[in-house]
Amino acid sequence: MSGRVVAATWVFTGRTDAVIRDGAVALDGHVILAVGARHDIERRYGRAERLDAVLLPALVNAHTHLELSHLRGRVPGGVGLAPWIRLLVSARAEDPRPGRALDEAILNLEEAGVAAIGEVTNTLAALPHLARAGIAGTLYHEVFGFSDARIAASLAAADEMLARASDPGPGLAIARSPHSVYSTNPRVLAELLRAGPASVHLAEDPGERIFCAAKAGPFASLQRMLGPVEVCPLGRSAVAVASPHMGPRSLAVHGVDLDADDLEDLARSRATVVLCPRSNLHVGGRLADLPRLLADGIPLAVGTDSLASSPSLSPLAELAELARAFPQLSPAHLLPLAWNGTAVGAPTVGRLAPGSAPGLVAAPLDGARPGDPAAWLVEEFGAAERPFAWIARARPTQSARGT
Repeated sequence: MSGRVVAATWVFTGRTDAVIRDGAVALDGHVILAVGARHDIERRYGRAERLDAVLLPALVNAHTHLELSHLRGRVPGGVGLAPWIRLLVSARAEDPRPGRALDEAILNLEEAGVAAIGEVTNTLAALPHLARAGIAGTLYHEVFGFSDARIAASLAAADEMLARASDPGPGLAIARSPHSVYSTNPRVLAELLRAGPASVHLAEDPGERIFCAAKAGPFASLQRMLGPVEVCPLGRSAVAVASPHMGPRSLAVHGVDLDADDLEDLARSRATVVLCPRSNLHVGGRLADLPRLLADGIPLAVGTDSLASSPSLSPLAELAELARAFPQLSPAHLLPLAWNGTAVGAPTVGRLAPGSAPGLVAAPLDGARPGDPAAWLVEEFGAAERPFAWIARARPTQSARGT
C-alpha cells in the first residue's frame, strides 16, 4: 500500500464523539498523515477516493477469553455467577482444547473491526493467533489459589508457560493478573495489581460483597474448589478489597454491583471499568449502572467476555445493548467506550492521529443517509453486526514478555 487519500460521507476521529461530515483521511501505507474536511485534505494531498461509507478508527475489545471460544452456546446462563462458573468449569473439563474455534474467533474480531484486545487467559493459547493477525493489546495471564501452596504453584506454572511461549510480537504484552477477590490470594492480588498492568473480575455479582464482608454466600463454597483456605479477603466489598492497589493501568471488569462507596473508590484509583453487558445479562440478568459511572467520571471501556457467555466478539454489539438499556444516552457518547486502546496497552488504537497506524475501517452506507451516523453505526454494525471493511491495518510497534 502506498499513499492514498480516502473520503467518506462521515469520518469519526475517535476517543471522543467528534465526527466530520464530508471528511477525508490521508494515508502513507497504514500510517495516518492527516484527517479533516475533504476539501482541505484534497488541497494538501490530492484527489480523494470517495467512499459511500462511514470511516472510523478500528475498535478495542477490552475483555475477552478467546481460549473459551469452543464453548460457544454450551454454558447456560440465568443462574448467577457462582453456579455459572461451576457449569463453565465442568464444560471446559470435558472439552479443554479450543482447536479451530480460535481461528474462527480471530475472524470474528476482524469482521467486528477490532485492532486491540484485552485477552484474559489461563493458557496463552490465543497468543500466536493474535500475533499472526496483528492484533495489539495485552494478554492478562490469570493466577488462582488462596492457600500459600496453591497460589505459589499457580505463579510457578504461569512463569513456566511464559518461558515456553513464543515471542508476543509487536504490540502485544503479557502480564500476570489475579482472577478475582474470591479466587486469588489477597496478598498476591495486591502485588499483581500494584505491579500493573493487570485485569481483575470485580463486582460482577452481589455474592462477592457477601463473601468479602462475611466469608459467606455462594462464593465461599466456590472458593473451596481452589484448595485449603488459609486466608480470606476481608472488606466491605470486592471493590474495597481491590481498589487500594489499583491504578491507571488496572482494569476492573464488569462493575455490576457497585454502591456509592465503591464508585468513590474506583474513581480514586483511576482504574478503567470494562463493561460486558451481554455477558452480564446472560449470566446474572443485571447491567452496570452506566449513567452513574459516566456521571462520576470513571474511565470506561467495553468488552464482550467469552463466547461461553456472549454471542459474538463485537464491541459495537455491546454498545447496542447499552443503547437499548439506557436510551437517554446518546450513541455518540457510547462510541468512545470502544476506542479505549490505552486501557489495554495499545494507546495508538482508537484514534486517527497523524503519525500513527491505529487501523481504519469503513462501514458501507449502501445508499443510507443517516442524520445521526453514530446511532446508525450502533444499529447496523452493532445490533445487526454487519462486517466492517478494512481500509488500513493497525501497525503496533512494541511488545513485552511479561510482568
